[in-house]
Amino acid sequence: MKKHLDEVSDFVSKNQLSFSDGLLKLCNYEIDYKAETASKSMIKAAAFPFVKTIEDYDFGFQPSLNKQDILELTTLRFMENAENIVFLGISGVGKTHLATSIGIASASKRYSTYFIKCNHLLQRLKKS
Repeated sequence: MKKHLDEVSDFVSKNQLSFSDGLLKLCNYEIDYKAETASKSMIKAAAFPFVKTIEDYDFGFQPSLNKQDILELTTLRFMENAENIVFLGISGVGKTHLATSIGIASASKRYSTYFIKCNHLLQRLKKS
């Protein structure tokens, strides 16, 4: 809040707004800051191997992918429908990037998310 106090004060004065309007604007800055901080914490806790979003993905590199289908996955409707996603393919085709970008979309919306590769998951299951 302190970071935006002068800015909001000037804005309120210049636009002849009420104290309540200024306080609301200041509170909205705080809400946005808290949401951003929570989102970053969720992304960090998810243990992604790197942070790349779907905007970073080069769909020209993998023309066999339907871009619209992949973008649909980032809406997270599959979670609402209790569906799963599995990416299969040879090494180097972008499976990890796609999974990470969908996971980041999920963590950004504050869904509990954890990244693990299939072979590590299977190893953990064998041990238990």
